[in-house]
Amino acid sequence: MTASEDKPKKSRQLKLDFPESVLTLETLSVTACNRTAIATLKRWPDWRMPALALVGGPKSGLTTAAAAWTEHAGGVLLSAKAFDKLSHKKLEKLASQPFAIDVAQDVRNEDNLLSAINLTARAGGSLLLTGNTAPAQWRVKLPDLASRLKSMTLVELAPPDDEMVSIRLKRAMKRRYLKLPSEVETYLLARIERSYIAIETFVENLHEMIDGREVTVPLSREVLDELDGTRPLFEDEDD
Repeated sequence: MTASEDKPKKSRQLKLDFPESVLTLETLSVTACNRTAIATLKRWPDWRMPALALVGGPKSGLTTAAAAWTEHAGGVLLSAKAFDKLSHKKLEKLASQPFAIDVAQDVRNEDNLLSAINLTARAGGSLLLTGNTAPAQWRVKLPDLASRLKSMTLVELAPPDDEMVSIRLKRAMKRRYLKLPSEVETYLLARIERSYIAIETFVENLHEMIDGREVTVPLSREVLDELDGTRPLFEDEDD
């Protein structure tokens, strides 16, 4: 046996990324934290309002939910930047059909946004706005637009509950070909911050730090310590 054969082989977990399949309203993960929001999107076209705001924190799945809704409704999804550039003629055409503006708080063309809300109401269309904060909190200069935003119905993708934390951890790790052992999942559920961005940041850093190691509690603790993002519910020195 050669010297190289004597050396124990590390179990390597491949550090690769791959895209997720496109999700629909029927295949989105639903728990208590987003059940009302997803149910409201599914109720289209039986909305009682022409415009709806979908609110959630960074990485909460706003774009995914908006894309799923436009697929469900046969509509169009626009970024804030693309929406800013639309002519009034194109706005009139959009207003008669379902369409969504993603991260609408970043819209700079206030005239376009006001027109979109008004035209949609007149034409019988449906408008979905997504944002990280409630529309009433968006900084706008036009008084009429501010009034429309303050009165807009909204639904929320709330911070993740335990079930959603588990789902999002597994999904983020799967994208990187990493496995989540049950004991690591239990450890993280007791400590990781309840936010979508904290989950994604943890997995990104784990991916960078794994260096051929298995996903274990000590490694997870190391990653959390690096992030200084632990939120312990109890102290346990025997993990």
